[in-house]
Amino acid sequence: MDLALLGNRALQMAIRRNLVCFPSQAPVFGKLPRRDVQWRLAVLYFIRGWSTREIASRYGLTRERCGQIISDWRIRAINMGYIQDVTPNGFDEAALEQITAEPLALDVKDVTAYAASEYGD
Repeated sequence: MDLALLGNRALQMAIRRNLVCFPSQAPVFGKLPRRDVQWRLAVLYFIRGWSTREIASRYGLTRERCGQIISDWRIRAINMGYIQDVTPNGFDEAALEQITAEPLALDVKDVTAYAASEYGD
């Protein structure tokens, strides 16, 4: 799979389905704007599954600017080898389109909502 051709959403789904590895400590790239928060945006988007709208609201950005910062981080992380393809041998790359279209069976937000309703929090 050519990671450079994946957009933010497709890469997010691939990471969350363990088809692509994500660095345990997200790197900070010095020349990117808002370098103090760009790695946090990447973690919230790619690992935690937040939408760009939620992240933008939290950090006082527009949704478009948030997406641009995440895209810039993604491109640099892929080019520098921080994000790598770990798909198993024999994986059907055509299935990636189907994978990115389907929501995860159990999302972190779903678990939180379930726990809150189950335990009355």
